Parts: sequence; C-alpha cells; structure tokens
Amino acid sequence: MEQRYFNNPYEEFKGQPVEVDETYVRNLIKTYVQQIVENTQGGDSRGDLYVGDAGIAFMFLRLCQTNELVQETSARENAQLYINRAKRNAKQYSRSRDERCAFLCGNAGIYAVSAAISELTQKPDTLQQDLKDFEQGFEACKPVNYSKHGGDELLVGRAGFLSGVYWLNQTLKPKPFSSEAIVELCESVVKSGRQYSKERRSTFPLMYQYHGTEYLGAAHGLSGILHMLLESPWFSIDSSGAIPIPKDYEADIKDTIDAFLALQEHDGNFPIALASDRKRNTEKRLVHWCHGAPGAVYFLLRAYQIFNNEKYLDGCKRAADLIWEKGLLRKGPSLCHGISGNGYTFLMLYKVTQNPMYLYRAIKFANFLTKSRFIREANTPDRPFSLYEGIAGAVCFLIDLLHIEQATFPFFRI
Repeated sequence: MEQRYFNNPYEEFKGQPVEVDETYVRNLIKTYVQQIVENTQGGDSRGDLYVGDAGIAFMFLRLCQTNELVQETSARENAQLYINRAKRNAKQYSRSRDERCAFLCGNAGIYAVSAAISELTQKPDTLQQDLKDFEQGFEACKPVNYSKHGGDELLVGRAGFLSGVYWLNQTLKPKPFSSEAIVELCESVVKSGRQYSKERRSTFPLMYQYHGTEYLGAAHGLSGILHMLLESPWFSIDSSGAIPIPKDYEADIKDTIDAFLALQEHDGNFPIALASDRKRNTEKRLVHWCHGAPGAVYFLLRAYQIFNNEKYLDGCKRAADLIWEKGLLRKGPSLCHGISGNGYTFLMLYKVTQNPMYLYRAIKFANFLTKSRFIREANTPDRPFSLYEGIAGAVCFLIDLLHIEQATFPFFRI
C-alpha cells in the first residue's frame, strides 16, 4: 500500500525568528480563488457546506470579514452568487427533517451562511427568513432518537447543528439564539450518549454510533460531539450566557474525555473507532481531521481551557508531533483529509501556547502546498474546489495565517 503521506522535508524548529510570508500567502489565495471561480461556473448539484456552493460562499464570506483581497476577489459579489445557487438547490430538500438538522451536509448549513451574508449585505428581510429556515432544525433534532442511523455526529447530526448555532451566535449581533434553547439540544446529546452507552454496556459514560460504528473522530464521532458540548452555555466563559451544568452531566462529559484520552497511542494518534479498530496496526490509522489525531486536538484544547489540566494539552502536543511527521497528506490540500486541515492544528496550538514552533510548523505546511512534488503527486479529490475536500478550505487556512488572532478551523471555535 502506498504511504498515505509525503515525508516531511523540513528541518525541526531551532528557535529561529518566525514570520509569515504575507506576499506568498496572498498570491496563493488569489491563485486558488481564480481556479475556484473558473471551474465552478455551472454550480454544484449538492449545494452544501461540505463540498457544495455554500462552502465556497463561506470562503468568500471569510475574505470579506478580513477586509483583505475583497476587491481583487469580488468577494461580496461572489459570496452572494454562490449562496443564491446553494439556496436554489436547498428548496428541493426543504421538507426533509434530516436536511433541517444537517449542517455541513444539508440545508441548515446553507441557511446559516446565507444569514451571515444577508447581514453583511444589509438585507434584513432575507436575514430573518434565513434564520427562520435554519431554526427549523431545533425542533427537528430535539428528540433523543430522531435518527435511527445515529443523530449526534457532526456532518448531518445534532453536533453539526450545534456548531452552526454557535457560529451564528458568534457572527450575528444580537445573538439570535438563547442559551436555554441551546442547552435543550445539549441535553438531548447527553441523554442519547448515556442511552447508547447503557445499551452497549460501554466503559464510556457517553458513547455514540453512526450507521452502527462507534466512531471517535471529529466528522462522525466522539471528538466532534464532545467539542460541541464543551462549547455549550454549560461551559461558557461569558457569564451572561452561562447556564449551570448538572453535576452528573459534567462528570459524564469529563469522564468520557478522560476515557478518550486514554486511547491515545504512543505515536500520538487515536483509533478511528472502537471495537475492531483498536486492534489494528497503528501504521494503518488515519492522520486526518475527520478520523484521527488532528480532529481530536480541537476538543482537547477546549478541555484544557475549561478544566485547566495539563494532561489535555500534553495529549495535543503528542498529536501535533505525529501530524508534523505524517500530516503532509497525499490526499491533497483539503480541510477534512488534507494538508490545510492538519496545518490548522498548529495554528490552534500556537494561539493557545504562543510557542513559535507551532507557527513555524503551520507555515511549512502552507509552503508545501506549492511544492512541485505535492502538485505532481498529490491525489485529486472528488470535489477539488470545495470547502472540505478542496482548495476553498485551503484559502480559509491561508487567510488565518494572515490573521492568526482570529484563526479558527471552520465552525470549531477555540
């Protein structure tokens, strides 16, 4: 089997001054944006955030919010163009309850991004309609067992819908959603995890399944679900929006985090799923945001910030060392399973620790995107211009290299 990653050609950080080459980053952003626009004129059949037009609209929204390259990329106009196409696509699925809950891979994400663009372009009527369409997800995914396939994960489930709620509350002023409404969904997440854990006699106080598999990664599993619980009003740093967490809920969440951390291997990685995957050769495990150590870094950093326990930060550092060694992925530049998604882990660690080694590593991952070997040998994803599988996600990573103080993996706040 071909090695999943390129061997890292860069020397270790040796304490030298670290600076972002802003000219390189801006030029690469402009190159990628031009490629995206030229190759997506016909629109996308799905329209969603993950690989569709809404994801590209989000990228242009990010360009608008930084006030950089806005004119050169026609960011405002393109954000509106792509989200309008996505919303036309969304109409055919509007009656589906699952679509109303699904954020990254459904209608909820389309309406969330549209709401932010509507505010930016000062269209209050459209903004209110977008929020009304998005809000349908609250009732749709409140029942504990609303989906027989497992309704708690990030791409189409409750955790994903919560990520959209948090993002909209952070993006729009005033905040559109109350802490009480958010906590109702978080309670459903906890009850669902308890119920499944009891049925399966799991050693984890909270455990979840998606299509019958107990995934651990950020996309479909425990990492993403725990992250969204840690972003809840239960753990809010803003006292005005905080809601006291029941002690038994807090104990179950914290004990589940500790049980997850105990699964970390000597190389810093985590299994893809429980059961059979725990017995697999660690060399075959994935180093992706969706499955593996990169996705775990975000919720472990949140746990470190909330509980102030060094063991969570130590787990992040071990994961980061693995990503530095094996994270230059052959799958391409993407967020979900590519170099940009892995590079984001270093940016987040730099923000939390201020250790320049992590900024150095993030810069090197960005530099690798234009290496001739990567361009020549990397795989071409199915949706090469999209947010999570293509270069639209890489643009977000590059934008955050220019504005590290506000850097965040899309919809994963630290």
